[in-house]
Amino acid sequence: MTNLRSLLQQNYRTLFAVSFLALVFYFSKQQGYILFHTFVELFSIVVAFAVFIVTWNSRQMQDNVFLHLVGISYIFIGALDLLHTLTYRGMNMIPVDGFPANQFWVATRMMEALTILTGLLLIKRNKKLNSDLVFLGYFLVSLLIIFSILVWRIFPVCFIGGLGQTDFKVYMEYAIIAVLLVAGVLLVKNRKQFSASVYKLLLASVIFTIFSESCFASYETNTSTINELGHYAKLVAFFLIYKANVETGFIRPTDLIFKNLKENEEKYRTLAENLPGLVFRFNGDLKCIYANNEEAKASRIIEMLGPMLLMVMQIGVVQEDSFEVDKGVYAVQVIPEYGSGSYLVICSDVTGLKQTQRQLQALNDTKDKLFSIIAHDLKNPFTSLLTFSELIYKKADSLERVKIGHIASRMNESARQAYTLLENLLNWSRIQTGLLKPEVERIPVEWLFAETQNYMRTVAQAKGIELSFGAAGLWSVLADRQMCLTVLRNLVSNAVKFSFHGGEVKVTVESKNGQVLFSIWDSGTGIPVENQKLLLEVGNKFSATGTESESGTGLGLVLCREFVEVNGGSIFFESEFGVETTFYFTLPLS
Repeated sequence: MTNLRSLLQQNYRTLFAVSFLALVFYFSKQQGYILFHTFVELFSIVVAFAVFIVTWNSRQMQDNVFLHLVGISYIFIGALDLLHTLTYRGMNMIPVDGFPANQFWVATRMMEALTILTGLLLIKRNKKLNSDLVFLGYFLVSLLIIFSILVWRIFPVCFIGGLGQTDFKVYMEYAIIAVLLVAGVLLVKNRKQFSASVYKLLLASVIFTIFSESCFASYETNTSTINELGHYAKLVAFFLIYKANVETGFIRPTDLIFKNLKENEEKYRTLAENLPGLVFRFNGDLKCIYANNEEAKASRIIEMLGPMLLMVMQIGVVQEDSFEVDKGVYAVQVIPEYGSGSYLVICSDVTGLKQTQRQLQALNDTKDKLFSIIAHDLKNPFTSLLTFSELIYKKADSLERVKIGHIASRMNESARQAYTLLENLLNWSRIQTGLLKPEVERIPVEWLFAETQNYMRTVAQAKGIELSFGAAGLWSVLADRQMCLTVLRNLVSNAVKFSFHGGEVKVTVESKNGQVLFSIWDSGTGIPVENQKLLLEVGNKFSATGTESESGTGLGLVLCREFVEVNGGSIFFESEFGVETTFYFTLPLS
C-alpha cells in the first residue's frame, strides 16, 4: 500500500495527463475519426517540436550524438506529420487529389527510422555534430519530399480509394520495420551510452514504433480499427520520446545531457586519486576543499602552502617552489582557477630525483677534482722527467759519469713521485665511486707502530730526526688494515718531510670515548694560516716542499681523510706556523 501511494505521488501528473488524453481521444472518436486523427497527430507534432526546442537550445552541451541528431530531425518530422494531418482525406485544408497523407506518412516514418539508425551508428563518435549542417540537410530532404508529393507528384502512390494500400506502401512499411529492428539491436548493444532510465524509454519507444508500423502495414481502410491501434502505438512511442528527451532533459539533466560530463568527472577523479603525487584544491578562503587521498589531507604540506597561496591570490599567476617535509622533497605548483576563484595545488615527490641530482653533482665534483689534481700535481714530476731525459739525450757524450748518476737519481725520484700520485689517485677515485670498500678487522696498534717505524726509520735517520712512538698498550682498532697503515705512514712521512735536520717527531695514542686517538707531532715548519682551511680538501691549488726540497703528491692528506672517514673515524690538526704541527685521527676501538 505504501509503495502504491509513493508511486502515485511521484507520477500523479503523468497519470492525470494520460487520463485526460484518453478522455479527449475517446470523445473525439465519438465525433468522428477525422477529429480523433487530428488530435493524435497534433499531440505527436507538439512533442516533436518540443524535442527539437530542447535539443537546439542545449546543443552546445549535448555530447550524445544520437540524441543530438534525433532532436534536430524532429522539427522536420513534426512538420511533415503536420502536412500529413492537413492533407488527410476529409480535412479539406490543402486542395490536392488522391491520398497525399499516406505518402507523407511513409516518407516521414522512413526518415524517422533512418535517423534513429544513423544516430546509433554514430553513437561512439567523439567529435560533435555540426548542428547547422544537420539542420540544413534535413531541411533539404524535407523540401524534396514535399515537392515530390505536392508539386512534382512523382512520389509513388500509397493508397487507392476502394482498393486500399498499394504494394509500394506495404513494402515500405516492412522496410521501415526492418530498419527499426536493426536500430533496436544497436540500441541494446550501445545501452551503456545512455543512462538506465533513458535507455529503457528509448527501447520502449522503438518497440511501440515497430508495433505501430506493423499495424499500418496491414490495415485496409484509413478508418479501420487496426489503423486506430497504429495511431495509439505511435502516440505511446512519441510520449516515450517526450519522456526521454523533454522531461529527462529538464528534470534530470545530469543523467542525460551531462551524462558524459559525470563520467569524465569520475574518470578524472579516479585518475587524481591514483596519482603518485598529491593534489589539492583550495577555495577563495584558502580552505582545502579537495585532496586526492587521506594521506594528502593529513600531510604537513597543507600547513606550508599558506605563503604560496597568498602570493598567488595577490599576483594571480602560477607559482612554483619546493618543500622538505618529513625527510621528503616535494615540488609544488599552485595554479589559480580564474573562473571559480579556486586554486589547484599539485605536489610531486621529487626526493628520488633530488638524491639522483646530488649523486650526479658529487660525481661531477669528483671528476673536476680528478682533473684538478692531474693538472696541478702530475705535471711537476713529468716536467722533471722530460727535462732530465732531454739533457741526457742531447749531452750524453759530454756529461761526466757522476753527473749522469745524479740526473738518473732525480729522474727515478720524479718517476716514483708520479707513481705514488697515480696510486693514491686510483685509491681515492675508487673510494669516491664506491668500488673500494674497507675490509674491517681487529688491528693491534702495536703492529701499526712497528710497521710504520720500520718503514720510516731510514728516512728519519738520513735527516737526523728523532722518531719516537709512544706506548701502544693493548689497544686495537676495528678498521681496514691496509688503509690504516697508509694513513699512519702518510702522516708520519709528512711530519718527517717538514721537520728540520735534527728535529723531532712523536707518535702517541690514547683511548677516548670509544675511539682510539692517534696523534703525530713534529717540530717542523708548521702550516701557514691561509692554507689551513683547505688543507684536507681535494683540488686545493697549493703544495709545499719539505725542508730539504722533498716534493709531495698533493693528494696524501686527502687520501688520509677519505680512508679515516670510510672506516668510521675523523681527522683534524693543530698547527702554529714556524713552530709545530700535530695531526690527529681517530678509529673505532676494538
